[in-house]
Amino acid sequence: MEEKTMKEKMAEAKKIYFEKDFRSYMRGMQGFTNEDFEKVIPFIKDKVFKSNEKNPYEIFQRILKETANEWKKPTFPMHADWHHYLVPGVILAAMKNCGYEITDKDIEEAMYRGENFPGGSCGFAGTCGGAFSVGVVMSIVNKTTPLHVEERADSMQAVIETLNEIKKYPQRCCKRSSYAAIETAVKFLNKKGYDKIELGKINCSWSSENKTCLGVKCPYFKKN
Repeated sequence: MEEKTMKEKMAEAKKIYFEKDFRSYMRGMQGFTNEDFEKVIPFIKDKVFKSNEKNPYEIFQRILKETANEWKKPTFPMHADWHHYLVPGVILAAMKNCGYEITDKDIEEAMYRGENFPGGSCGFAGTCGGAFSVGVVMSIVNKTTPLHVEERADSMQAVIETLNEIKKYPQRCCKRSSYAAIETAVKFLNKKGYDKIELGKINCSWSSENKTCLGVKCPYFKKN
């Protein structure tokens, strides 16, 4: 029997709207297992704690490159659950490195929450891990619980603003969503008085490895 093309396989995947079945199909299609993703979790978290940059984008980029080198299989996945805990981790780590009162326990808590956010929620629940990450950051910064009022609303506003940026480009891309989350979080934090956090221009270095990259239509595409 003739093997299906990638386009045909992706068409089949779009028909699978049950989360576990979809994730199993996609990972199997790419030759990955759940263990492949789980074994790099300690590596990624350790890198977040040991970072010293004040720019969350730079921490994010460096750790992903180092994780790619650590990955033992030929292809490094462009879309993965690790974005859900890496994004809040690098934002809070950058805040700590800027001298703000962020502790390792704060960073650990943020990554714990992100790690428990379901993968694929952009499609399965209508919300993206990037927006969730920014909500986690603001909840940690404001020390918010479900019993708070204004602080709780503040976290929700951060999520709304991030999701509004992410939905401008409907095509799935964990990198673009992460960049949008980092950028929106820094702007939101700046308005709250946390203005020491560095950012600068974000240039994606993953475009050539993403088969569904939007190219020049993406605001983070490195045009040169």
